[in-house]
Amino acid sequence: MKTTLLFPTPYWHDQECGVDREKLLEFVNYVKSEDPQGRRATNDGGWQSWDFIDSVMVDNPLRQLRDKILERAYRACDEWGFQDYTLKILNLWINVNKRGNSNLLHTHAGSILSGVYYLKVPECCCGNLTFYQPFHENCLKESWGCDANFNRYQDMNETEHDVYPEEDSMLLFPAWLSHSVSASSTDDERISLSFNITAFSNQYNEIYPGR
Repeated sequence: MKTTLLFPTPYWHDQECGVDREKLLEFVNYVKSEDPQGRRATNDGGWQSWDFIDSVMVDNPLRQLRDKILERAYRACDEWGFQDYTLKILNLWINVNKRGNSNLLHTHAGSILSGVYYLKVPECCCGNLTFYQPFHENCLKESWGCDANFNRYQDMNETEHDVYPEEDSMLLFPAWLSHSVSASSTDDERISLSFNITAFSNQYNEIYPGR
């Protein structure tokens, strides 16, 4: 009997992006020194920068990373079946987590793709990224039983999927996919840069004069 997976949810993982991490780390440390308070968003502790928009990234040390993000985003969206379109990075921000710091469950409303680049990753236990199955699907499918009734080692029964960070790696995923970052158990800094991307149809150029 043939099994067909309907409406699969993809994510894309590049384990080696080739970013000049030393130069980028110097920039991150400068930004943090200029604004030690940062902002509070989904982060539970830790430090998060304010947003960098695309026009700013073109003229600062984020340029190389910005270009690599777009290169991979176009490849992902081509694979996703997009046609005759243009992508734009809406915003990018820096995250620094240490012991006890985490990021709460959230999505990225108003975007098509979201992603994260891992700049600095401690050797162990610094907090993994967890994606969650849509809760309504889980409740409907499993309403008849309990956790012991399902083989969690089978992909179709995953309710959570963990991704462990690696230096110089990048993840792209649908912006509406629920996710969180678990608490770090190390005193060393875990530094990542997160971003949101939107898409424009080239069929409607007159509608987007300022894109």
